[in-house]
Amino acid sequence: MMRRFALCVSLVAGAAAFVARAPISPSLLPRTDGRSTTKFASSTVELVEYEELSLPARAGRPLKVAIAGGGVGGLTAALCMLKKGFDVTVYERTAAFARFGGPIQFASNALSVLKEIDETLFERVMDKFTFTGTRTCGIKDGLRSDGSFRMTDDSISYLWDPEAPADWFVKFPLKECADLYGLPYTGVIDRPDLQEILIDECKRINPNFIKNGNGVVSYESRGKGKGVEFTMEDGSTADADVLVGSDGIWSAVRNQMYNEGGIKNTSKNGKKRQGCDYSGYTVFAGETVIKTPDYYETGYKVYIGPKRYFVTSDVGNGRIQGYAF
Repeated sequence: MMRRFALCVSLVAGAAAFVARAPISPSLLPRTDGRSTTKFASSTVELVEYEELSLPARAGRPLKVAIAGGGVGGLTAALCMLKKGFDVTVYERTAAFARFGGPIQFASNALSVLKEIDETLFERVMDKFTFTGTRTCGIKDGLRSDGSFRMTDDSISYLWDPEAPADWFVKFPLKECADLYGLPYTGVIDRPDLQEILIDECKRINPNFIKNGNGVVSYESRGKGKGVEFTMEDGSTADADVLVGSDGIWSAVRNQMYNEGGIKNTSKNGKKRQGCDYSGYTVFAGETVIKTPDYYETGYKVYIGPKRYFVTSDVGNGRIQGYAF
């Protein structure tokens, strides 16, 4: 429910790790030629495993991966691959890391992914985390809300009584669902804190994993199994087995891969920019420190009305974030 951010993860590689074939056998048989078969119901799908790409090595060396963009997506991908033994370099256009950006919400399932990636990463995120999923969160009537505070004895009389103040349309059982499946609770972390943690954890594995001040602007695939060559902002080139595009909503990698007409290219009617359709809405967001009577009881509240949407959420240290469109 927090501020949205776009992430492009595009793969440019010369071959696929697995190829699915038609059913060939009624049973699962052991093989000695590097292949394996997996049985689904009454049919069998054969998975042909190409050794060079299924392991973090090619011809006696680690698989070389270049990542365009050092944001949350690029850094998370880098950490995963570094931990698996890949030779990873992140190419970031900004000259240095700077504390910029607002809070990001992590739902329980997303936190579980972080924990699976790295237990230390997860624990460090928890140190900077503000839990919202342990409190009441949900959707409220944005038309007749009078700002009054009620947490119990919810009434639905406002559905037929126009004089009755609004109550919750629905409350999300975030804590109950997390408890049921043994997942961490939903909450928020400031983007700069998350990026700082990711950079630090990557540097523990390879202190020189990131190159700043020279972003990727284009690439050329060399063909199946031969990798990719890419060009940076200063005109220099480099090569890798795989290029991952994590360079944001105005991605140079995605622009070329899907022929989007140029970075930030706008259509003639002004309703599409680089492949993204204009929704017709403008988002206004901000933060403030304000005392509210339900600060300790509510995590986030979504007020809705006809073509209107307003959210308030605790984002830590007494701050309340609000955004509307």
